[in-house]
Amino acid sequence: GLAAGAALALPDVPITVVEPEGWDDMARSLAAGEIVPVGPNPPPTRCDALQTLRVSPITFGILHAHGAKGVAVSEDEVAHAMRVAFARLRLVVEPGGAVAFAAVLTSKVAITERTLVTLSGGNVDPALYAAIITA
Repeated sequence: GLAAGAALALPDVPITVVEPEGWDDMARSLAAGEIVPVGPNPPPTRCDALQTLRVSPITFGILHAHGAKGVAVSEDEVAHAMRVAFARLRLVVEPGGAVAFAAVLTSKVAITERTLVTLSGGNVDPALYAAIITA
């Protein structure tokens, strides 16, 4: 939703959608030019906010028309991004809110002087968060 809103508001700005591996239905849909649902038996993910089995046709239509791209990040990459966000930026970020930062840290998206990355959400179980940032 956020990416689609950005695409509508900023039609000349490139958009990259980031999702957890195995749950990257938008990335695969954008690459295929049609909606591709999540496959059977997707892997477990801590990014529960991003667990959609099938993308919204409206969101897909907006992002596809915009020419958006998509990438996937691993659970380890997300955990690393959460640790960096806490240690360097003093931000508490939930796993689903750390995927874009993970993509930047792993160079899965091109970084320019005008790159914008959204880190969001502190809605994470305290025990899970503690386990991730102390690993």
